[in-house]
Amino acid sequence: MKISQQNMELIEKIKNYRSDKQKMEIIAFKNEVLEKQNEELKNALKRFQSENIDRNKLLADIKNLKEKNRALKLDLKKSTEKYEFLITSPESTGSVYGEIRNNLKNAKKEVLVCSPWITYLLDEFEGLNNDVKIKVITNFRSEDIDSGITDIDKIRVLKSMGSEIRFNNNLHAKIIIIDSKVGIISSANMTSKGMRINYEAGVLIKDNKEILKAIDFFNGVWDVSKSLTDEIISKHGD
Repeated sequence: MKISQQNMELIEKIKNYRSDKQKMEIIAFKNEVLEKQNEELKNALKRFQSENIDRNKLLADIKNLKEKNRALKLDLKKSTEKYEFLITSPESTGSVYGEIRNNLKNAKKEVLVCSPWITYLLDEFEGLNNDVKIKVITNFRSEDIDSGITDIDKIRVLKSMGSEIRFNNNLHAKIIIIDSKVGIISSANMTSKGMRINYEAGVLIKDNKEILKAIDFFNGVWDVSKSLTDEIISKHGD
């Protein structure tokens, strides 16, 4: 049976259609596979980035922990040392001044102060709990007030905080004792120059026996000193 030209063309078109359809199906399948692969790659990249971020964070945390560990070791070593040499100079105020500040912040019961001249009060004094007892021995002379090496306003501030203040014009010692646990004995008066500018030196003591000796010295001077009353302050300040 002879197939007409028209039928031959129709058969050819059907063949081509089927071939094209198969190609399209193959292409669609490949696209689907590629899309899945792309999605998997995206997810893998996200995981990698997340893991990389976590790794960087972990490394940063490890570094911070190492630094904290070093600081703790230094603090531990410092806390077990019974004596420490302290200085103040124009280039550095981190020793005498810094130790007084750091230990005043932790005061719980009592602060004892010997300072012949007072013109500068650390903020930590005003931040002390009301339960903390403050006892101060200082000089109190008209010529010191006139020359500015004794600031009567600072004396009044200490009085307003409930401090007990006595004066002894033979006093030359500079001592701060905190809670009978820490003693700071130095050449520095409680003045801006003494705390921040002058070349000063001293020692921080945590030895109980030596601190008791310092307290005995303070109490001895306290007993022979005169009470600095509001009347005396007013007489010199007006």
